[in-house]
Amino acid sequence: MDEERVERRAVVVNRLEAWADGVVAGLDAQEDVDRSLFHALGERSTLRAENAVRRAEAVRAAALGLGPAGCAAAAGISERLLLNWQAREPTFAAAMAAAAHMAAHEGERARLAAAPTGPGAAGLRVVLRAVRGGVAQPTAAALGGWSERSFLRLRRQSPEVAALLAAARRARARARRAERRGGARGYRLVRVDEGPFEPTRPGVDH
Repeated sequence: MDEERVERRAVVVNRLEAWADGVVAGLDAQEDVDRSLFHALGERSTLRAENAVRRAEAVRAAALGLGPAGCAAAAGISERLLLNWQAREPTFAAAMAAAAHMAAHEGERARLAAAPTGPGAAGLRVVLRAVRGGVAQPTAAALGGWSERSFLRLRRQSPEVAALLAAARRARARARRAERRGGARGYRLVRVDEGPFEPTRPGVDH
């Protein structure tokens, strides 16, 4: 009986790990889809187009309740670059402010209705991407909108969240091994509008 119980538990754990690995592997699926669509249209992604997408991601993150650091992480840029964009582009700054105001209003409505509040899926995506990128869990949790204590509580209460964090760490370890073997380091070609191609990496300031 004990052996059967152990085997059943092992099956459940293996399924959970496989599920979590699949979720983490798909964190960047939208970016891959966008590149495929550009290719289907016979186009190459330009720096201007990519920055437009990143600004849209930042606004979306703000609308979902993430703070400046979380919005920057969701957009794949530094917080400094996000602030620079807002300083240079009043319309973008206004969009960010409106999105943050909407999130605050929705949060207040949820509290009045005694509905669950918190960073949600958008925040968890930010946390997982940060952990996968080598950020320590407390810092990653803060990017996603959690305090260290509240995130530890969430991880204890949710086996799925714990499995996703473990999968993000496994993905990080695999990436580091690939780098040591001289594998791809994440560079790709992006066209600067009306100019030559230049190599860039996600998160690099432009």
